[in-house]
Amino acid sequence: MAHPDLDELLNHLLPFAIETLQKHGEFYPFGASMRTDSTIATVYAQTGDEHPPSQDLIDMIVQGLHKQAEHGEIRACGICLDVRTIPPGETEKTDAVCARLEHAQGEAVDVFLPYRKDDDGEFSFGELFAAPAERDVFGSDAT
Repeated sequence: MAHPDLDELLNHLLPFAIETLQKHGEFYPFGASMRTDSTIATVYAQTGDEHPPSQDLIDMIVQGLHKQAEHGEIRACGICLDVRTIPPGETEKTDAVCARLEHAQGEAVDVFLPYRKDDDGEFSFGELFAAPAERDVFGSDAT
């Protein structure tokens, strides 16, 4: 069972990702942090490019969150991105919204929401599933 703070972050990240996906057909990576007082703030990164590489945005978000973690300003965080993955029980990759969630107490989990876009541009979403993840923000190796 995920830490309640991670559930709150997931409930903050997923609706925005879904809404943006449905409106624009895609979304750039973004994140959220939970401060020590439980307030949640959305986190974005910009490179100045109109179409920046997603990995550049992810790296910038991780670096910013890591600095906040080092200063004891946040207790949990998450980064939301568009990925391709193989859901449990499936054999083929599918598109998915991924929320990479971390807590200062040590828990790290990737939560996936598979989706498909039909010929009419309508989205359908599958069942959430999760997998253990690496610690990028609160881990000692974060940069």
